[in-house]
This record gives sequence, structure tokens and C-alpha cells, in this order.
Amino acid sequence: MSISVDLPVRHRVDGAGARPSGPRDGSAGSPRGSHFQTDIEGLRAFAVFAVVAFHASVPGLTGGFAGVDVFFVISGYLITGQLTREVLRTGRIGLLSFWARRAKRLLPAAGIVLVAVGIASAVLEPLLGVYHSAQDLLAAALYTTNWHFISLGTDYLAQSTDDSPVLHFWSLAVEEQFYLVWPLVILVAWLVARKNPLRGTVLLATVIGTITLASLAASVLLTTSEPKWAYMATQTRAWEFGVGGLLAITAHALQSAEGTRAGAILGRIVGWGGLWAIGISAVAYDAKTPFPGYAALLPVLGTAAVIAGGLLAGTRGGTVGSLLSLPPVRYIGRVSYAWYLWHWPVLIFTEMVTGTLPWPIRCLLMVAAFGLAALTQRFVEQPVGRALVSIKRVGPTVAIGLLCMVVTVTTPLVIGGTAVTALGSSTAKVSSAALTAAFGPDTGKNAGPVSPSPLQAASDIPKPTACILDAPVARVAACELGSKTGTPVAVFGDSHVNQWLPAFETMASENDWHLTVFAKSGCPVAAYKPNGDGSRMSSSTCLTWRQAAIDMIVSTVKPSLIIVSSYDNYIDGSTKAGSTKILNAWNSSLDQLRRVGSPIAYIQDTPYPDKDVPTCMSAALDDWSSCSFARGDVKEPVEEQALLGNEKQVSLINLTPYLCDTARCPAVRNGLLLYRDESHITASAASALEPAMSQLFEKAGLIHPSK
Repeated sequence: MSISVDLPVRHRVDGAGARPSGPRDGSAGSPRGSHFQTDIEGLRAFAVFAVVAFHASVPGLTGGFAGVDVFFVISGYLITGQLTREVLRTGRIGLLSFWARRAKRLLPAAGIVLVAVGIASAVLEPLLGVYHSAQDLLAAALYTTNWHFISLGTDYLAQSTDDSPVLHFWSLAVEEQFYLVWPLVILVAWLVARKNPLRGTVLLATVIGTITLASLAASVLLTTSEPKWAYMATQTRAWEFGVGGLLAITAHALQSAEGTRAGAILGRIVGWGGLWAIGISAVAYDAKTPFPGYAALLPVLGTAAVIAGGLLAGTRGGTVGSLLSLPPVRYIGRVSYAWYLWHWPVLIFTEMVTGTLPWPIRCLLMVAAFGLAALTQRFVEQPVGRALVSIKRVGPTVAIGLLCMVVTVTTPLVIGGTAVTALGSSTAKVSSAALTAAFGPDTGKNAGPVSPSPLQAASDIPKPTACILDAPVARVAACELGSKTGTPVAVFGDSHVNQWLPAFETMASENDWHLTVFAKSGCPVAAYKPNGDGSRMSSSTCLTWRQAAIDMIVSTVKPSLIIVSSYDNYIDGSTKAGSTKILNAWNSSLDQLRRVGSPIAYIQDTPYPDKDVPTCMSAALDDWSSCSFARGDVKEPVEEQALLGNEKQVSLINLTPYLCDTARCPAVRNGLLLYRDESHITASAASALEPAMSQLFEKAGLIHPSK
């Protein structure tokens, strides 16, 4: 039995936005089956404009990121229609031919942009930035960018991804993965339908509907618990393609109403309503909106409504299709793919040189990116497309795709390898004695190799790494160090207490401590109430872990000393209300810890650089001072209260004077690189600061003087 999905031939727009051969006229008077749906080409213009305006920080378009969802629905609609027509016509799906067409459409323009990004990175970025960009470029070339950035986002110790010039390739990776899997889904449904009494339409709708619902459920669940995963993972975005696919297999029923009065009226209502839904999401959503989850339903269903409106009412005057089919709108849609490719690296590299720009200047940059897109579409996409259309065999298309892949993969390997070689020469060998003396008298040296090198800094982290739990972990998994029979000491906090582990271990050895470490990334000691913003501190795992850790410290460990520390910028404390909120949250936890009856050592957090220090240092080995930053001694309210003696049992341990001078904080002291990123000190720096920390503990009466 065959699949009896009856789809119109008219929807012959290429899945990635290419303009197919055939009549250009999208008017309702064109013969049925002889033209493609011009309103989809125009809809792409609205989608790309929303994304570009969002990245340009245009006021009022804070939800422009929803334009990506519009693209996903369009792709699901077009590709499902194309594949289903093929299986109806031939009884099979030419997988190699399908993937070759995708390669022909996507890879040449993407290859040009990726090579340009590689060259710009090598010229404009510091060595460590080149190394990181090379990793990002390699993922982009292999269309695994979304998983690459998810791994960096879920790794609390990884570099920031916000300024990656290919961050926007995550959505292209999701589309490519969809193109890889979706033909197999259609093909399996076809094979099953041949032996199934159900009509193929019902079976295919059931398969796509099941995938769509499962993906939507995963998206909703993960948007609150793992927002980065929900935003970029293929599984949590598949439902958006699925909505387009479901629309495709019902397209004939909708299109059969075209030409009727009822169809025209309904098409106008549905089409304009869909465009309004997309517009509302673009202006009403912002960075605080939990997305995708339920919120993505508005732009996704809005897109489906616009397409359905076109099927019902065509592009007659007064329909949304008539607006979307205007020649200027269609032209923007035609170059939307190239514009999307160019706009982000143009912005990132310009601001890398100039610093953050106001939104009107960013808009001018987007116009420049549009110029590059128009040139790319005219001199790359069109010629390659025409050349390969005239070739009937799949082989040449595959060859072009492979060539593009080779070039785009080679580029990051070359620039990344060059950066690694250069960074390898920036490592200084520091002896144990020199490490201990790093915070002694300043030698005055201000240039040369450093230890750890900028390339090694990110991995210069406390060991064992099992002592710090990551975001998804709610259970308490205490890490025990030092003497098994020694004085019990509890260490409690986030990664900013864990960064001192090398110093604590030495102190444990010298003072016969049995350390029990309770540390979780992004989860502060202070009992902040969830903000519902998707941040780690607001997650249920943080709340569960914090209380369980406190209960274990109080009832099981019963330490003679409690050491606490946290990142102190979780909450804005610049206002009186914010300051009160911080103090109350801290005391909510401290009051429970005070029940042990033991002293509490509060380690004031280290100063925060205004830059990623290793990246800065990779371009400043000839002048370390260029990576220094303002000291900015701002204390949390609990620290101020501790200094006033209003925090019972709490002693403040402040190591900032060792890290900073009166006004500024160096990135390097006597050849020792102090920071591994934008807020954590290196494990080497923590080890070198142990004598200073011990002295402060002695001064506070928390340990006995060394013999």
C-alpha cells in the first residue's frame, strides 16, 4: 500500500531559501502547480529582519531571536513536502541526491563566510582568541556547532561563547541535522505504510505528530532546568520542524479551498493573525523570557498560520501573501540565508576593535552585512546553483560539497595549529620556591613568558575536580580531603570557594584537618529565592543541594570550623532593597550554620577582571600591565556587617590586598598568571597564596600559629 499524501506541486521553494526555476509570478491567476509560494520567500525576509534587528539591539525588538523559529517551521514545511512528493512519484527517496542538493545550496556561501571569519580571527584576535575561534570554526564546518556550544555552556570552567563570531551557526547546525534525519523518517513511514492498512497520510501524520509532541514536551521541561540545552539542542527544536511538516501533509486540503469566498476570508484572517503573532513575539519577548518552551508556540504557530493563509487565500490583494510577495520583500528573503551568515561576524569583529557600539551604528553594520550578502548571493550562490542545475549527475554536486567541507575544515586547523605553536612558546617554568615567592616583593619584571601559559590557564583548576558539582546535580556528594582522623572542617560554597582548594589542602596538612568540601557551580551560599530566569541559582537543583548540604554540615559533619565563600554578584546590591535582599539571603544560610556553634571563616571573593585574562595575556606577553584592571573594592552587605562585628561567629578573610595594589589589580605577579578566566584565580595562584591565607586565619584566631 502506498502513502496517499496528495501535496501540491506549487511549493517548490528550496528548503534553504534558494529560488527555483519556473515562473516568478506568484499571483493567484497563475496555473496551479506551475509556480512556487512567493509568500514564503517574503516570510523569510521578516524572519531574518527580526534576527538582525535583535542582534543590532534595535529598541523594541527584544524578541527578534524568534525569527529563527520562523526559519525552522518553513524548513519543516518545505522539506516534508519535497520528500513526500518524491516518494509518491518514484516510490523511493534519493537520499544522496537530496543531501547533495542541500550541500549545493548551503555549503558554498557558508564556506566563504567561514574562511573569511578564519582570516579575520587570525588578524584581529589575540592568540588565545584565535585558538578558541578555531575550535568554534571547526564545529561550524562540521555542522555540530549547537552541541559544541552546549558543551561549553554546560562546562562552567569553559570560555565564554558570547563573542564567538560563529555563534549563530548553531541554528544552521540544527537545520543540517534535521536534513540528515528527516528523509529517513519519511522513508521509514513509507516502508511501513506499504504493509499497513492505515492510509499513508494518517500514518505519516501520526509519526510526525508523535515526534513533534515528544520534542515539545522535552523543550518545555528543559527550558526551566537546562535553558542552554533547550535552546540549542536538536531534540528540543525538532517540534518546530514537525509543525511545518504537519502543515505540509495537510496542504492539499487547505489549498483546495483557494478560490472560494470562505477560503479567501479565512485565509486573510489566519494569515494576518499569524503575522501579528510573529510580530508580538518579536516585541514582547526578551532575554528574560523562558525560551523556547511554551513561549515558542507563538512564533511557531504564527508562522504556520501565515503559510496556511497563503494556501487558503493565495496572494490576492488584501492578503498577507500580497505583502510578502512584494518584489523588495521577496529579494530580502532571497538573500536572507547569506545575510544571516554575514551579519553576526561583521558585528563581532567590528566591536572587537571598537568596543560596544550604540544601536544606530550597529544598524549600519547590518546594512554593510546585507551588502556582503547580496554579493555572495549574486556571485556565489547563483553561479554555483546554475552550474549544478545543468549537470544531471549527483557526483559533481557531491564533489562541490566535499571541496567546501575540506576548505572550511582546513582553515581552523591551520589557524588553530599556528596559535597553539605560538602559545607554546609563552610558557615559563616556575619552581616551587618561585611559586611561593610570587606574592613576595615585586621584581619589577613586566614582560616575558608566564606560568601557567594563557593556553594552559583554563585547565589550571583545583584537583580533584570531583570536589565541584555541576548544575544538574542536586544530590550532595561531599568531597573528603586531608587527615581522616583530623579536626573536622567544612568548606561550603560555589566555584569561588572551590578555587581555594589548593590552599585548603596545604592548610589541612599543616593543621591536621579533615576537610569535607560541599561545592556546586553557580549555587551560592546565600539562600536566594528563585527568580524564574533560568539562572543556575534559581534552579531547583541548587535549592535542593544547598539545603541538603547545610543539613549534612550541621547534623553529620559537625565541623570545628566552617569556611564559606561565593561569587558576590548574583544579585544587584547597588540599591537598598537589593542590599537588604542579599543580607537576608546570606543570614538565612548562616543562621543555620551557626547552630553548629563553631566559627565561620567568610572568604571575601576575589576581584573580578573586566576581561578574560588569559585571552588578554596571549596578546600582552610583552607588556603584562596592559591586562591589569581597576580594583573596585565593593563589599557585600554581609561582609560590611562582619567588619562591624554584627555577624556572630563570622570572621572576614580578605586576600584582595595580596592580589591588588592600591588602585589596580595585575594579571600577572612575578611571572605567575593569576586568573584563569573572567572571575576565577588559577590553582597556581591559590597555592601561592596559602601562606597569606594561613596568616589571616591565625590573626582571626581560627588556627593556632605555625610552629
